[in-house]
Amino acid sequence: MVARPHATPSRSRHWAFHTESLPLTGLTAYRPLGRVEVKFLDGCNRSCAFCVNEDHIGKVLNPLDTDRFNTSLHTWLESTDEQEKPFALYGTGGEPLMVLDLVDEVIRPLAGSGIATRLVTNGTLLNESRIARLVDMQLTGLKITYNTTDSARLLSMVGGSHAKDVDTVLENIRTAKAAGLWVFVRVSVGRSNDDEIKKIYDLMTGIGVDVVQLKPWIPSGLAASHPDDLALPPEQTQHFFEDFARQLRAAPTTGRPPRLTVSCYPPARSSGLTTKDCPHVEKIYCEPGGRVMVCNYADEYLGSWFPEDGGLLSVVARRRELYSRMMDDHGVTSCPARLNWSQPAGPASPPPTVPASPPDTAPLFSPQSLWRRPSQAPAPTDPSDRP
Repeated sequence: MVARPHATPSRSRHWAFHTESLPLTGLTAYRPLGRVEVKFLDGCNRSCAFCVNEDHIGKVLNPLDTDRFNTSLHTWLESTDEQEKPFALYGTGGEPLMVLDLVDEVIRPLAGSGIATRLVTNGTLLNESRIARLVDMQLTGLKITYNTTDSARLLSMVGGSHAKDVDTVLENIRTAKAAGLWVFVRVSVGRSNDDEIKKIYDLMTGIGVDVVQLKPWIPSGLAASHPDDLALPPEQTQHFFEDFARQLRAAPTTGRPPRLTVSCYPPARSSGLTTKDCPHVEKIYCEPGGRVMVCNYADEYLGSWFPEDGGLLSVVARRRELYSRMMDDHGVTSCPARLNWSQPAGPASPPPTVPASPPDTAPLFSPQSLWRRPSQAPAPTDPSDRP
């Protein structure tokens, strides 16, 4: 086993975020653990019908215990016995900008370590002062969700959204790029927005973002109860990729286009697009409650990151122990994304039973009413954002 190196001066400081086309076969050749994703809270300032994590306005926040997490993370980083070390850490939620102090407590100590750091956000809370603070803590980059340019569509899909959000998030993306941050924009693709993806890609080219990633909506979390209404069917998904590739050839964007990738969809390869088949082959996902899984879409349980339970050191060892079987019996075959393009298999080893969490407050929307293209925009509401 050979550990992945940290970033070096000869490499781009953003190299850890570059997507490579991973194969569907040969995954049993061990891929060292390189990326750690940590969820800072269960909760959000929006309520998206397509949320894979079931986070929404009013949900119990369950913020990350950063002291315990940092103890677990840095014990791993400083271990002389464990040679397998991460080269990137992703912060996610919910909406992590709601708990920016917690983000700071985890990200700032990693500055200068050679570990790339990235925050995943819906972009609505990215004002100038927060961006300045992210730059000050030496965050490497941002991953921002942007799914539609149309206010009516946004209001139909996202509870708690405002008509101005489509413009606000675009301006926040511009501000983040101007501040020197590496910006990755994820565009979820489904029945409600598949006709405007080229328009979004051109907008991001004009802003100068670094990466645009297309990700057809996955039947997980809040979206699991209505995949047929939210996601494109398999044949239409393939048609979308082919049509989008034709649009790119027929009307190339001017300027320096963003790197274009597709997450979780091997069929996109036939259209000549760079595809990241399986996000969990070199990543672990850490929940605030201690559980660590191969990714937030999979049920493969690897242990607890709590220091008193063995921490991330024990998780790394457990992943090595399970890796070959996970790739043989689980791998991409049981990921919910595969429901959209292939015949899935069941999970190989579901997580153990854990104590029930406190009941969440009901979301402020009915998911079944949100995913179709609206014929008429609902009346907008515009309460002030609260971090």
